[in-house]
Amino acid sequence: MRVLCIAILFGSFSIGVSGQNGVSISGKVLFEGRPVAGANVNIAEKSSAGARHSAIADDQGRYSIYAPPGNYILTVTGTSAAGAVSAAPIEIKIRLDDPISMDIEVVRPVIRETVNISAAAEQPIEHVSKSVNVISGQEMRERADITLVDSLRTIPGFRVQQLGGFGRTASIKTRGLRNQDTAVLIDGMRFRDAASITGDASAYISDITLTSVTRVEVLRGPGSSLYGTNAIGGTIDLHTPLPRPGWHGQLSVAGGGLGLGRFRGNIGNGTQDGKAGFNMAVSRTVVADGIDGDDRAENTNVQTRLEFNPTSRTNISGRIFFSDAFVALNSNPDTAGTLPPSNSVIIDARPGVNYVPDTNDPDNSQSSRYFSGQFVISHAVGSDLNLQGHYSGVGARRKNENGVLGVGFQSESTSFFDGDIHTGNLHLDWTPNRSHRVTAGYEFEHESFRNEGVTPSGTGDFFTDASQSGSTIFVQDLMQFAGGRLQIAGGVRAQFFRLGTPNFSLSNAPYSGMDGERPPSAVTFDGAASYFFSGTGTKLRIHGGSGYRIPSLYERFGTFFSTFPTNSFGALGDPMLKPERSAAFDAGIEQYFFGRKAALSATYFYTRLIDTIGFGFPVSDIGSTTRPFGGYLNTKGGISRGVELSANIKARTSTDFYFSYTFTNSDQREPQVGGTNVRDTLGVPDHQVTFNVTQRIKAFWVNADLVATSSYLAPIFSNSTFNTYLYRFGGNRRLDLTAGHNFRIKGDRYSLRVFGTIENLLDHEYFENGFRTIGRLGRVGVSFGF
Repeated sequence: MRVLCIAILFGSFSIGVSGQNGVSISGKVLFEGRPVAGANVNIAEKSSAGARHSAIADDQGRYSIYAPPGNYILTVTGTSAAGAVSAAPIEIKIRLDDPISMDIEVVRPVIRETVNISAAAEQPIEHVSKSVNVISGQEMRERADITLVDSLRTIPGFRVQQLGGFGRTASIKTRGLRNQDTAVLIDGMRFRDAASITGDASAYISDITLTSVTRVEVLRGPGSSLYGTNAIGGTIDLHTPLPRPGWHGQLSVAGGGLGLGRFRGNIGNGTQDGKAGFNMAVSRTVVADGIDGDDRAENTNVQTRLEFNPTSRTNISGRIFFSDAFVALNSNPDTAGTLPPSNSVIIDARPGVNYVPDTNDPDNSQSSRYFSGQFVISHAVGSDLNLQGHYSGVGARRKNENGVLGVGFQSESTSFFDGDIHTGNLHLDWTPNRSHRVTAGYEFEHESFRNEGVTPSGTGDFFTDASQSGSTIFVQDLMQFAGGRLQIAGGVRAQFFRLGTPNFSLSNAPYSGMDGERPPSAVTFDGAASYFFSGTGTKLRIHGGSGYRIPSLYERFGTFFSTFPTNSFGALGDPMLKPERSAAFDAGIEQYFFGRKAALSATYFYTRLIDTIGFGFPVSDIGSTTRPFGGYLNTKGGISRGVELSANIKARTSTDFYFSYTFTNSDQREPQVGGTNVRDTLGVPDHQVTFNVTQRIKAFWVNADLVATSSYLAPIFSNSTFNTYLYRFGGNRRLDLTAGHNFRIKGDRYSLRVFGTIENLLDHEYFENGFRTIGRLGRVGVSFGF
């Protein structure tokens, strides 16, 4: 019924769409008076993040874009004989039946760009009043990144961990917070897993390979008023490419150490008038051996994007993302040697002496799939009002299989975790005058969860089904004064929940009598301001807001199934849990030098987790349902504060330099491991340094990428004492080196790129929470584009 209502909503929305004559923007892209073949010309409507149009300049530098009336920001990037070139963002207004002829003179690159993630709308970077970072497609290519995890390592304030090699569990801790406090978006729409314990995207972070991604935008700080649940510490948005005119594509292969083999291919086409186009991409990545020689991991990823402009005022687009992954799992690290008489002391981690790193488990594996589909309709009612509706569906399925082999006692079992999330969103973007841009709308979300267990005898088989839905209203106002130098943003979001009736495989299941009860709602606020001193190139900014995370279905209805003494469910969840709440604040200064070829940034941040969800014992009963083994409950969180410093310098056209330093002081209200008085957030180092430099010499480039951290604390469970001990692990010092050469064939019609990477060049041995990581290894690849 909900899906039918959403379909009727979109159908009625599109009935009123009326045809209009197209309006064109055309001209030439020039560098020092010479045409720039292949330059990318893009326009994005100021009042809508979804309304974008693009064109590629031909051999004479000519371009032409077909777009509806409205207010736009035009940007140009390309490559000339002198290297990369670009044009500063240009504000233009398109009127009906009034074509624009505009030649664009590009220059060598400066640090000036536009972003969407700060306001869910296109903003020039100097107008942004929040902490943002952009990872361009060029950066990802020059580092030869394979996964999203690879690309995010250099972001200040981001602690990225992967417990083993490719395909293994990966996590992102933003500004000293937890894994579940960072939201993930794909083209501005939430991506998360309803079947995971905390309902976030962590279970699939390691499965996101860079199959067809043009850029990654990162918001550091609260973003729940814009993006909803989980956007407490940060938000990551993956942008996929728009179709462009003519046939184009790329084929690439790579191979290297640990049995790595990777194929990636994409193809696309679009009409010259910009009315229709498509992109399609597929990648296949296999690591046959892995770190211990028996850690096979593989991933297949498929992406498609369709764009259709039936009239000059209307855009319809659809996107599909699919991933199918497999990974062989190891046993968890274990304690070793003579342990302290109690777990109240911190142990300096020494592999093979006082702990055993993860060891091979030959019959333990995980298979995972996700499917994400998006459908978007955008219609410009006038030059100042745009309506947009979108539907997003995410389906995730994980299968864990384990046998009797491996460390310690293990039984044969198979577990399935299925989750589905359907989201419908309808909103308007209204620009009543030059000073205000208002976004307001309604969103409906329904999520479901199923956990199923299968045993060889069948006596231990079980299943659990649960669901919840949420209705959300939101509004945001972006204000600018003093010629755009003063930027002010404010927003509010309120989400209300309704629970479904859970279903269990046994008639004596818990959580009976819950029909009609509504759990507490979530309300968040956000405000930001910045002022840009154009004379000195200085920007002061301040941002404060609240964040929230809705309780997952496991936290609400979670159980464990036992066959002893008889088949039964033990309740762990609490359906009436309050959403997690946080309050955050950051303030910063940015200074531009040398015509914006250099930028220095300093930010202080403070985040307080006000209400969180933890696991406790003992806990209260849920009506007539007892919880004798503990369960989830609302508790108090912690505080994280620190400083982020960064420098982004383009010393010459051929040289890019980026440096960041992060200091994080993150504490919890309760001790992290029983027996100790340690309140430091586990897995978070106090200090982190990142360094990235690229040197280009004509068509050749070399890139060095460094991540270094101080020591941190992490727990290890002892299979001998059945207790948890706290270990101090040394930080990592990972330096990667990538080099390559671009060959032009038949002018710029074809390209051939040859590249190679040495990972962990210094062969530094380090362990993430006791899991082994890669030593020095190499990989090479070749890419052909047309």
